[in-house]
Amino acid sequence: MKPGIHPPYVETTVVCSCGNTFQTRSTKQSGRIVVEVCSQCHPFYTGKQKILDSGGRVARFERRYGKRRTGADKEANVEKTKADK
Repeated sequence: MKPGIHPPYVETTVVCSCGNTFQTRSTKQSGRIVVEVCSQCHPFYTGKQKILDSGGRVARFERRYGKRRTGADKEANVEKTKADK
């Protein structure tokens, strides 16, 4: 690294709205970062996350256009048409 062009890298305290605090390092001069969510209260990390299908888009697509056939289904259909001839 080139000397004299980088900001100082200092110890910083991260404070979450849930009350959790932890130490890290940052170039922010105040030494304190306030966040709304952290790994202690975020639903992904706590296991309380819910996956929602917004408006049933997949179901609506399948209703409109039908499910696509897999490769095995297509091959069986081709063999069936050949046998019919």
